[in-house]
Amino acid sequence: MDREDLATQFAALSTTELLEIVDRKFDYTELAVTIALEEIARRNVSEEDIKGYKEQQIAKVKTFISKNYLDDLHLSGKIFFFFIWIPLLNFPFRQNFRDDDYILKLKQARYYSLMGFIFIMLTGLGSGLYNLSNLTAFTIWFLSFLPAYAIDESLNRKRLIRRLNAMFSPPQQSDTPIDPPDDESSDS
Repeated sequence: MDREDLATQFAALSTTELLEIVDRKFDYTELAVTIALEEIARRNVSEEDIKGYKEQQIAKVKTFISKNYLDDLHLSGKIFFFFIWIPLLNFPFRQNFRDDDYILKLKQARYYSLMGFIFIMLTGLGSGLYNLSNLTAFTIWFLSFLPAYAIDESLNRKRLIRRLNAMFSPPQQSDTPIDPPDDESSDS
């Protein structure tokens, strides 16, 4: 593609799209970035427009962090996926998380479904081996949610926070953890 074709194509782009090209300049050729800068200059893009673009980018990063690390399942959702672990029954809920890009919620839904399945199998095996009553077996399975919850809150959550620190903290500040806000509770 020559300079004139690229200039014609970039003239049809929105200002936001041009700013994205300049912002991600290492993804484009030097010619593409130069033409994008020329088109931005030709349009007399104001500092307010650039500031607005940067604010949009910051909002996107905050949304990404929130959906991937901070917005976890409520306690009722964790209980639901633990006890309704059959994929056919909980698929629509997991699909909603996938469609809305809630990666953490999707991972937690899978985790609690798997733990629910594992614990019901262990409870069934133990019930068969030790001739437990149905009520006792159900009580054991019901209480097995507590260790699954503790593991999720302690190990899984800490691993995700470490990953977040590695992605967004500068090297000299990597020992400063990024924690979820104190007022946000996974139980509400």
